[in-house]
Amino acid sequence: MKPKPVSSTSTIIAADIGGTKSWISMCAWDKNTQSACKIQHEKLYASADFSDFSSLLNHFLRAAKQDNRQIDVMCLALPGVIKKGHSRLTNLDWELDEKELQTTFKIKKVLFVNDFQAAAMGINCLKQQDYICLNTAPIKKNAITVVTGAGTGLGMAWMDNTQVQQQLFSTEGGHCDFAPTSAEQIDLLKFLLEQYQHVSYERILSGAGLVQLYRFYQPNDKQVTGIETTQMTQQINDLAKQGNQQANSAIRLFVEIYAAYIGNLALLYKPAGGIYIAGGIAKHILPWMQEKEFINHYLHKGRMRHLAEQTPVFLVTNDRLGLEGAILLAQIKGKPQ
Repeated sequence: MKPKPVSSTSTIIAADIGGTKSWISMCAWDKNTQSACKIQHEKLYASADFSDFSSLLNHFLRAAKQDNRQIDVMCLALPGVIKKGHSRLTNLDWELDEKELQTTFKIKKVLFVNDFQAAAMGINCLKQQDYICLNTAPIKKNAITVVTGAGTGLGMAWMDNTQVQQQLFSTEGGHCDFAPTSAEQIDLLKFLLEQYQHVSYERILSGAGLVQLYRFYQPNDKQVTGIETTQMTQQINDLAKQGNQQANSAIRLFVEIYAAYIGNLALLYKPAGGIYIAGGIAKHILPWMQEKEFINHYLHKGRMRHLAEQTPVFLVTNDRLGLEGAILLAQIKGKPQ
């Protein structure tokens, strides 16, 4: 009897873990071909509904009716620092370990990446309808690309396309010191220093940060109350659309500081491949992001204005950016050596 041919189809699990939501996907992939992964089961979960990632994964596998299926590769995009296959997440009370997950779920390969490393890889999957150009400039293919985004926190990563193989680098750039650029922003810094010993950009450019900006303008307003930050940011957005002055001021200042921060990235990295703005907040305040005020503050770099002008800036509207990047990284990890 002839031996049965060894199957070249791999089962991949990829997930984009967020402080608010976690998106997880199971795919089938033929590692000997260049064909795309076929999604077999996919689900978006509220992260707070689970005490840890293992509980989420167990729930997902049961829902997919794949409790006993062999998983070949799992790639998790995580919002936090990863050290020696271990991560304690920044805005979510979860602790994960590659070897522990590999053993518990009998997975052949487990890979942790920073969530914005995955987002940077996901840039390769974008189509023209997946982003909006905010600053028009020529894009160079073999150049540095930066991805940043405000959501539950403020993430940032960069990708070096100048080498034969793309290289991804995670950072904690969202925790850099906030640098006010106006008298109003100096007052904001003083307001935040009354609450925090260290005021980073993430204290402002995040869901919780937008709530702080609203309270900066309207400290006694009880329209924005509650525990759930996501609901409060939505309330502020709704109030702004209704013409509420304080909510409008909060979003205006958010956009000004966001623009200045992104302009700093243009100077730091000189990313001729572009700066891509991801994260959930930018898409929800799109009309403000597309106004001239954003570009004016982005370009407000004095003698280095020309560097910002020469850097293309895009706002990503595709929510799957990080997940697509995690799927692509799982494929790379799962290729025959």
